[in-house]
Amino acid sequence: MNFCLSIFLIIILELSQLACVGQQPSFQNQNISSLEGQVMELLGNAMPSKGKSSYKGRPLLATIYIFQPLHLAQLENQTGAFCNKINGTLIDSVLSNSDGRYHLSLKPGQYSVVVGSENGFFIPYFSGLDGVAYFNIEPYKTTLLNITVNQKANY
Repeated sequence: MNFCLSIFLIIILELSQLACVGQQPSFQNQNISSLEGQVMELLGNAMPSKGKSSYKGRPLLATIYIFQPLHLAQLENQTGAFCNKINGTLIDSVLSNSDGRYHLSLKPGQYSVVVGSENGFFIPYFSGLDGVAYFNIEPYKTTLLNITVNQKANY
């Protein structure tokens, strides 16, 4: 009888371990990398001056576009930080909220970011000689990318 009870307890123990393994999350299959930040717009005189606190802008409700890494040659009608059209592969887009905040899940890799504008796209910064706003997403991490849209600011 002791032998049968021992076998029964071993079987129960093994089944309970298998049940726990089946309930563990599979991190290899989940995409837990992300991009988040805030979009701010500078308007008017944005020139820093002595004795005056720096103006950080106002939150901007805007669409943030994520592309495969872009080069200047892929931008049509580019003038400064603005272009009318992008000839690249769009990965995803997200609309910022009324506080200018946005969040987007992405697979690890390198991307370009641009902000939708009235008649095209605003390029928040350039990367190297011919790169367009590169950023990296690392596995299992959140990348913080705050964007300042300054096309209506004076310096």
